[in-house]
Amino acid sequence: MVTTVVTEGATRADQRIARKLTSRVDAPRLGDYVTGLVMDRKKGRVVWQQRGDSQRLPASTTKLVTALAALRTFGTDKRFSTTVVQGARRRQVVLVGSGDPELRRWQLGRLANRTTTALREGDRRKVTLLVDDSKFPAPTLATGWSPYYYPHEIVPVRALGLHGREVMDSALDAGRFFARALERRGIAVSAVRREQRPVGVKELARVRGFRLASIVRRMLLVSDNQDAEHLLRLVALGNDQPATWAGSNAAVRTVLAKLDVPLAGIALYDGSGLSRSDRLTARNLADVLQAALSPYRGKIRAAFLAALPVAGVSGTLGADYLRYVTEPTSCARGKLQGKTGSLRDVVTLAGVTTARDGREKVWAFLVYGQPAELATRRAVDKLATTVQGCW
Repeated sequence: MVTTVVTEGATRADQRIARKLTSRVDAPRLGDYVTGLVMDRKKGRVVWQQRGDSQRLPASTTKLVTALAALRTFGTDKRFSTTVVQGARRRQVVLVGSGDPELRRWQLGRLANRTTTALREGDRRKVTLLVDDSKFPAPTLATGWSPYYYPHEIVPVRALGLHGREVMDSALDAGRFFARALERRGIAVSAVRREQRPVGVKELARVRGFRLASIVRRMLLVSDNQDAEHLLRLVALGNDQPATWAGSNAAVRTVLAKLDVPLAGIALYDGSGLSRSDRLTARNLADVLQAALSPYRGKIRAAFLAALPVAGVSGTLGADYLRYVTEPTSCARGKLQGKTGSLRDVVTLAGVTTARDGREKVWAFLVYGQPAELATRRAVDKLATTVQGCW
């Protein structure tokens, strides 16, 4: 079903959007299974839709849901700290993961400096390094994940790991890096192994991670799968759920319900959109954007606007991806923001723009059954450009 005439209060821009989208959505590159919806952000009024309540694979637009859930659960200024604590024995220390999605080498180097200071104060020059990643359960594949996703699309999700490392055991990998950092500072490390920290032991050192707003910004700009799956588990723990797939997605639904985002149509099995079992509707994505961009959620709105790629300028909508650099979409360069998504036969885009009537429109377009190649992406870009109104 296509709605071409909006409810009472439609602007001329709304009418133009509805009329032109009705014509342009039939482009051959979009195939027979495209869905979409455009909504006036402030009024919540649907401007146009085509099968807006039909479920489709959302691909990486799923990350919009994950981002909103994380920001609502923790706030924009939350930081996740990686710590070193005393082990059960005097010459044991434990590197404890917090689930920080963006832990960097330089941060572990700083942590090694602080740990070395604490060890020398205790006259210790040789230790066994234990690695504790028990904050998250042992990794498993999500429903709808291919085992071939490991380790290039994503690595097994653990509570400790260096960002960007394509390894199957990120916790032990981080532990070995940390051990080498200690040794360079004069602390001999006799062994590195996984073991949970004892209860009630002294903290020796800690390093704080980036602000959550910064993590979300990177996740949405470059569509980082690892960040998304770490945040999903942290959302679970932040809402008193286990950090399992089921617990994580139950927590997301709880957060969305608190934000008055309707849950009908939402069926998610991960936080990144890699799962081919994930389903969202165009209306779901528009509702999430409407909630995130409400002026009443000032810091969350600001974080989203800082994180969403800008057409032809940044992230996965940037010129490096050949988006919004040719006619007719180049007129929208810098004028709309959106989150991209793609699987082999899926192309999605959901975002926000200020239309010709000066009002914000949130929108989502989901294409299924077409190859995820540049020509398909540019066909979707034309729909978003139509909402902006410059074409």
